[in-house]
Amino acid sequence: MELAQPAVQTCSRGVRGDKGGEASGGVKMRSLRGRNKYQRRGAAAVYLAISMTTVFGMAALAVDVGTLYSAKAELQRAADSAALAAASFLVDGGTSDVEDLAFATADSYARMNEVLNAENGLSESGDVELGRAVYDPVSGRFDFQATSAPYDAVRVTVRRTEGSEGGPIGLAFARLFGHDSQGLTARAAAMLVPRDISVVIDLSGSMNDDSGLVYWSRTDGGYANTRDIWAALDGPEPSRPYLPGSELDTEYASDTGPTFGLLNNWGDPLLPSSYSASSDPGLLNIPRYGNISNSTIQNSLTSRGYSADEISVLLSGSRDSNSTHWKDRVGVLLGLAEWRSGRPGGKYTSGGDGDSYVESGEMLWVAYPSWRVSGWTWLDYVNWVATTSQYSSGNNAGFRNRYGLKTFIDYLLVSYPQITRNNNLWATPEQPVQAVKDAVQTMVDVISELDSMDHVSLEVFATTSRHEVNLTDDLQTVAETLYHRQAGHYDTTTNIASGLAQAINELQSARARPNANKLIILMSDGVPNTDEQGNYLGDGSDAARQYAVDRAQQAADLNFRIYTVSVGYYSDRPLMQEIAAIGRGEEFYAAGSPEEYQQQLEDIFRSLGGKRPVALIE
Repeated sequence: MELAQPAVQTCSRGVRGDKGGEASGGVKMRSLRGRNKYQRRGAAAVYLAISMTTVFGMAALAVDVGTLYSAKAELQRAADSAALAAASFLVDGGTSDVEDLAFATADSYARMNEVLNAENGLSESGDVELGRAVYDPVSGRFDFQATSAPYDAVRVTVRRTEGSEGGPIGLAFARLFGHDSQGLTARAAAMLVPRDISVVIDLSGSMNDDSGLVYWSRTDGGYANTRDIWAALDGPEPSRPYLPGSELDTEYASDTGPTFGLLNNWGDPLLPSSYSASSDPGLLNIPRYGNISNSTIQNSLTSRGYSADEISVLLSGSRDSNSTHWKDRVGVLLGLAEWRSGRPGGKYTSGGDGDSYVESGEMLWVAYPSWRVSGWTWLDYVNWVATTSQYSSGNNAGFRNRYGLKTFIDYLLVSYPQITRNNNLWATPEQPVQAVKDAVQTMVDVISELDSMDHVSLEVFATTSRHEVNLTDDLQTVAETLYHRQAGHYDTTTNIASGLAQAINELQSARARPNANKLIILMSDGVPNTDEQGNYLGDGSDAARQYAVDRAQQAADLNFRIYTVSVGYYSDRPLMQEIAAIGRGEEFYAAGSPEEYQQQLEDIFRSLGGKRPVALIE
């Protein structure tokens, strides 16, 4: 029993000893395990080598794709820039000069926008195409169509291909796969955006001021064209455009207008350097309470058949305390009425009471001209010359109590300019409204020459405003309608806010096109004097100005651009400048003599006619 335990122990050791003591067997097992380890490492290296090739290939592809992506973006930027810049020059029409200019501009902008630090000049054979933008009502978009002049669109193709100036895009890692370069192109088309233009015209009474006596002695080198108004009253209409000038030089220099009684001699020309109302033979001085010794009047009374007794009564101012008797007497002296005195031996032995007063019931007034509609009378004219405040001071003081064609025309322009009073002043060259009419015609001509898809409406304002012509592509309708309007056509004060409101309404109407740029052109002397309801507030009142500013802000909030044109000798430019600034536009000013601002207005509207935005359509 005692021997059994060691045996067991020996056996146990033997078993342990066998495991640890089988030297050759243990080494062999470790060697196999090591070999498997190195074999796995070798396989991993192979896999890694294969994987790295793939990774580097993908990296190379990624780098080259990124390069191509960047190049494509830069090419498109160059094409967009070149197309927009070239389109901006199409406003001048479709001449060969414009074609050359459009190409040169596109080429310049394409070069400025380098692609991968290389210039990209354009080829003259096909890289720049001129044509027109054609509206597709289905898609609501414009498509480029190559065509002959006139042009309103351009398409530019910028190339990095074989044969192009910049050549194809060089590749880096793709060379490993046999691809040295890649050709790319980008194309863009831009057009002159069609516009919906609302032309807003001031037709207040002050739009004939430059033709009246109020500025006859103006100091800016200009002069009143009062004589041309008189000559045109019985035709013909002024030329289009009317060319202002000295009354000795205009188209009416050898023409004469209608005469009425002793209102038959124009007299001295209204030249600021030499004119004097007191010595003008065309004006008859007949003051109230004054005795008349004028030989022209005396000879007229005699030739008309009045007796010496009647002439003595008519020449005396001793009975002028009665204003009606006085005005009637002046009417007879001017040959605008006949006096049926009833005095013994007189021209008319019946029809009057025979006393020494010239009374209303004894008067036979001469007929009014055919173009007089209503409102004014010969008696009213007589009273106006004697009492109007505009003849009471300053350079115009000499016209008080002086009757003649000059003061008669001035009376019509100042007191009765409306179409409901005189229906032919629109056919005379009233200034500055005549210059405005001709300027609008110039704008219409420019837009028509461009064949630009622009639509134009006409709004007018004075005390009230009126929408005269719907947005239309029949542009001549706008010009023609304005030619048949006169200063003070409907009413006479100045409500700029109301005119702007009409423009806003039209540009928001169903006639306005959603894809058209919206533009307001406001022409006025810029001196508002009413609230929006037409209540008179006084010239240039703060409230009237604020109403105009508020309406301009409303237009600006709708993204309508406003250009203003200040006209007339006495214009409120600061307000017109403020309105233009609010509307992100520009204020233009026509100043100086009628000849000067006539040309300036034409230049302004020629500029506005071509001032068109550009936009990408492709």
